[in-house]
Amino acid sequence: MNEQLQKAKDAAYNYLSYRARSVKEVRDKLVQKEFAEEIIEQVVDDLQRQKLLNDREFARRFVEARLGRANGSRKLAQELRRKGIETEIIDEVLGEFAATLDSEERAMGLLGKQAWRYRGLERDKAKRRMLGFLARRGYDAQMARSAVDKVWQELQELEDEVEGS
Repeated sequence: MNEQLQKAKDAAYNYLSYRARSVKEVRDKLVQKEFAEEIIEQVVDDLQRQKLLNDREFARRFVEARLGRANGSRKLAQELRRKGIETEIIDEVLGEFAATLDSEERAMGLLGKQAWRYRGLERDKAKRRMLGFLARRGYDAQMARSAVDKVWQELQELEDEVEGS
């Protein structure tokens, strides 16, 4: 086996030893190390044949690892695109997790954890901040507005109870 090919494989195995990577990430790493294009293609093909490199599985694991975080599907799609995952794969994988990722309950739960930030603010300012919070995490506008309205209503009811007692 050609010495350059072995060096490229070793570099790829080392790179994959830390965490799963997308095909693009491995390609970019090998380009950065200045391997020839035909060697890079051969290494990527070998890694895919050995099932060490699979963008669909990478995307699925990537999303699963982030389910506990405050991200909606739009933000995850953006991150996966940045890692070179094809749109078709992104749509398929996010479709599998859509019920979990984009639920209004999840958005309300995230806002509930942040509720202390919005207490005492006037209504429009608080709602603007809540919408911004959800938008930055990739929630679509319609769901975000609905969640914000419900959380704002809950905050008002809590404040009314506190004042009434």
